[in-house]
Amino acid sequence: MSEGARTLHTAIAAARDDTDFKAVKLRKAGSRMEVLWTKRMPEDDGSWGKFTTQCGFSGETGAQKKGRDKHTASVVGLDSTAVAFYRLTTPAVAKEETEAIVRMQAESVLPLQPKQIAVAWRTMPSTNGEVDITLAAARRDHLFAFARSIRGFGAPDVYLSCEGVVKAWQRLFTEVESEAVLISVGRRDTQVCLIRAGLVAHASVFPTGLQDLTTVDEHGTVSKSTELMERFTQDVRSAIESFQGDESLGLPILVLSDGSEEIDRIIAALHAAGLPAKPSLPKSQVLKLPADCQGRDVYEYRVPLGLAIMALESPSQALNLFVDMNEQEQARKARSAQRSVKVAAVLAAVMLVALVVAAYAVDVASEKRLSALVNQPQFEKIREQEKLLKTVARHRPDPLELLQEINSGDSSGIVLDSFHFKKGQRVTLTGRADNEERLWAFQKHLRGRKGMEEVEIATAIPDAKTKKIKFTINFHYKQFTKKAAVL
Repeated sequence: MSEGARTLHTAIAAARDDTDFKAVKLRKAGSRMEVLWTKRMPEDDGSWGKFTTQCGFSGETGAQKKGRDKHTASVVGLDSTAVAFYRLTTPAVAKEETEAIVRMQAESVLPLQPKQIAVAWRTMPSTNGEVDITLAAARRDHLFAFARSIRGFGAPDVYLSCEGVVKAWQRLFTEVESEAVLISVGRRDTQVCLIRAGLVAHASVFPTGLQDLTTVDEHGTVSKSTELMERFTQDVRSAIESFQGDESLGLPILVLSDGSEEIDRIIAALHAAGLPAKPSLPKSQVLKLPADCQGRDVYEYRVPLGLAIMALESPSQALNLFVDMNEQEQARKARSAQRSVKVAAVLAAVMLVALVVAAYAVDVASEKRLSALVNQPQFEKIREQEKLLKTVARHRPDPLELLQEINSGDSSGIVLDSFHFKKGQRVTLTGRADNEERLWAFQKHLRGRKGMEEVEIATAIPDAKTKKIKFTINFHYKQFTKKAAVL
């Protein structure tokens, strides 16, 4: 069995929440799961490098790979506070065309240049003939720094911590829904996730947690601030409304809970604010725990537990920002290899000069053989067949090539909603522009592309609600869209 197809029996997962580094080792045997150990280190006491040693890793990548059981996966959670989520919509088209549309829309909504940001996206259930897209984005320099800090784990998979929280909720907690709003309250911050079809569709984090909502005086008496609690419930409402407006407010609201009075007070405050939240508690006897662990530790270690379950299940739809990073790194290595090839080419040129004299004699003999071949009857037939194949290829339209041409320049401020491309008819694009200047610039860009002719703005209608310009542009593309096109 190959390394890529190996069966994973155990997983080591680590994550850093708002106060601690935490890790678990989880073993799966059939439908049962067992926690072999848990590790914890206050964030103020160390770093990822120190924590990898505490988890039994050598900190040296080569030694780590050599000594690790091939059936044990390692996974690290990327803190979702550094990740931005966006909701996009595209027409229901082929995967390759969807990717081109997503790239173009992403450039219009992201705050930095594409080379500064890594993105990951996945499709969600279609509605009204359109496809909803969940897009996650993070700064490349942050991801590079994070990758360096966790290299002591060897070559781990990296998943978003918010997806680990959702996976733990689905496997280890009660009150699971396929469509819901999930709230996870930490010591210093709170995470709110929109769940659609069992997947994270959006996530938001704000810096208010349990330690802000409760205080303990010198006598050990717990008190609560009404003002802070009201601000907290308003932050939760704002986060939910930012997902899908009033539509999100109608979804079930679940709060992950360990059964403590602190979280019960938060749930009561959400109820009082018109947000009917319910507690989601750890299930009993789902996990076999070590002797030194209790049921509430399922709540405390919810992030690494969810990440470990993801590693054992190898989810195909996980949002992996490092795939984009790896593609960029491979492109960089390819450019480096090209430079090496150029150096080798200079050396090869010197050798080529030495071979020219010998090649000349061979060319004379080849020319005589070629002349004899041309005079044969079959040669003319083969040449006519080749000419016909080239003619057919020239008249075959390529929608993906057209999308790439449209997306080749600066399209900031433009969101493409759909395009119509049918042989013998003008190409039609519909979309939204931030303003008329961006629309004219987009028209100028299309007019400058090779093969695009008679680029005209058919309609440009201001939208009073979104303050954007809804437009329709049509044009001829090469010979494909003209009525005289053949084949």
